[in-house]
Amino acid sequence: MQTVLLSVVVLFGAILRFWNLGHWSFWIDEVFTVRDAQNLSFDSWQVIPNPISYLAVKLSILIAGSSEWGSRFIPCIVGFISIPAVFGLGRTLFNWRIGILSSAFVACSSWHLFWAQNARYPVFTLFFAVLTAWFFYTSLERDSTLLMIGALVSCLCLILSHTLAAVIVPALAAYALICLLEKSNRKRWLNLLIFFIPFAMPVLALTLPQVRGYLFSGWGRNVWQRSPLYIVLTLGQGVSIPVAVTAFFASITTRFNRSTVFLLCYAGVPLILFLIASQFQNVAGYYLFWTIPAYFILAGVACERIWKAIETKSGNMLGILVPCVLLVTLLSQDYLYFKIENGGRPKWREAFAVVAAEKKPTDKVVLSEPEMGRYYLPELTAIYIGGLLEDSETFEREWETSGRKRLWFLVDVASFNVFDADAKVRNWIRQRGRMVKTLPAFSRAKDRTIHVYLLE
Repeated sequence: MQTVLLSVVVLFGAILRFWNLGHWSFWIDEVFTVRDAQNLSFDSWQVIPNPISYLAVKLSILIAGSSEWGSRFIPCIVGFISIPAVFGLGRTLFNWRIGILSSAFVACSSWHLFWAQNARYPVFTLFFAVLTAWFFYTSLERDSTLLMIGALVSCLCLILSHTLAAVIVPALAAYALICLLEKSNRKRWLNLLIFFIPFAMPVLALTLPQVRGYLFSGWGRNVWQRSPLYIVLTLGQGVSIPVAVTAFFASITTRFNRSTVFLLCYAGVPLILFLIASQFQNVAGYYLFWTIPAYFILAGVACERIWKAIETKSGNMLGILVPCVLLVTLLSQDYLYFKIENGGRPKWREAFAVVAAEKKPTDKVVLSEPEMGRYYLPELTAIYIGGLLEDSETFEREWETSGRKRLWFLVDVASFNVFDADAKVRNWIRQRGRMVKTLPAFSRAKDRTIHVYLLE
């Protein structure tokens, strides 16, 4: 029964993740990753952050080509392999029924679906985080050195997928401390030293001013004003509000055994650290994407508790209804993802296709992300919109002295809403140019529409 149900869940999750895999345009972060992966050379040593994702995308391109589908091929495979991994963690912590429920929630999650269809790092962080948690918990249960080494290797791969995922280490340390207070022996101490000593050495590097300077340099400042509320809402929206509420219900009503405490450490400690760090550093909610298996497993625990608590015939129906409501909620978000939200991305490829159909060799493209233009339409010069933002009169004067060559403007609403909140630049574009095409897209509470203007 376990094998059949898990096979159905994994097959369904795989179909969802391969569906329209190459249909969606790249977005800006994917273009940066694909560009860097293509330029990555295996012949020379290069120090790059988050090398796992770049190497995976590089290999994916070598296997399946540099198209959207080819670049996302390996991340997609890792995405649906994560589903049985979550099942294994849920079954080890509780039982196979909770494992099936939690893996089904992951399979139907539109947030997981989005990152599995991305040539980016988050899907790798989730996969390696699940393996780390699974091996670490089982190692302490069995006092197994081999499993602890597996947890160490998985954790290193997690951190090499995204550096900030290192916050899993204090989460596991908190759980390890609780286990030591409960039971302490020489084998357990040895296993914990094997795991934590390799992570103690990088912490000592913080004493070097060069390291501290890099960590707290300009990229780290919270210029986007990402607040604790922003992080919490990102997580809540990502796992869906019903799942988040159900998981919270389970965390406060379930008897505190080792499994529950482990999940609370796994999800809670990184969240608390990020909420504190958000006061002075740039930390986005999706950096905690790898913690969502804890929420899905806790939601599965709540479903089973409701089922067991009510033994009447009508109660059994209620026990079936709760997981069905959660799954229907997640599937409805999948429907929006495919039918309405354009995969959660702006239609960059379609916008450049409009320009390509009417372009002249002397045309230029003005946009907020010049790298998008250099990727999708390299034959035209891409100009950053910053010049128009800073001084529209100088921009217009330079355009006139250049012979009034045609300028294409690609106005991506989500970005312009940030740096052009008063619509001053957009009004300048509307007054002087004509709208050629509007490519609407709305997803995750954002207007991701792109307007194509031509200034002749």
